[in-house]
Amino acid sequence: LCRPLESTELIFSTGISELDRLFPAGGIPYGQMIEITGGGSSGKTSLLILILAAITRDKGTAAYVDYGHSFFPAAAVAGGIDLNRLLVVTPQESLEGVRAAELLLDHHLVRSVAFDLVGITTPLPFTLIHRLRTKTTRAKALVIFLTEQHTTLLPTSSVSPRLEVERRHQTTLTVTVAKSRLCLEGITTEVSIY
Repeated sequence: LCRPLESTELIFSTGISELDRLFPAGGIPYGQMIEITGGGSSGKTSLLILILAAITRDKGTAAYVDYGHSFFPAAAVAGGIDLNRLLVVTPQESLEGVRAAELLLDHHLVRSVAFDLVGITTPLPFTLIHRLRTKTTRAKALVIFLTEQHTTLLPTSSVSPRLEVERRHQTTLTVTVAKSRLCLEGITTEVSIY
């Protein structure tokens, strides 16, 4: 179902067994650019918080590029994120956010960068995303884009996997692999968010 991983690839385990089982070797290989997408109130931000919590819990550092200026520290703490290990970047325009991420990856200051693109309408420039992809691979980092469903903010060739999120119940999300170079597309799992 999934391509075998090379032994040199490092795996990020989210600690959410249902989510990790979607990927080879029980987690997401570092060096990937991931898109988490869904409609309003789908739970996509809750899933991102769970992933960032796992990164900071494992003593990793992460950056949160907050284009919409909607980062809510209390919700992050309630979701398990260690704020001492999270750098929040609030760019005024798209170039600033991508450039900040590049600098953080170039200098190995973070292992993961999350871009909150919810509410953004202007696509990110293809050349910047392509360059960021190269830096992500070289740094063996993890870059996550949070987007609204049915938006075209990212070049389709730049992200894999693309995870679509739907809220199933108050505390349960359905996560579907909508696009992936790593494993079979269309596979689904349920994730508990509390």
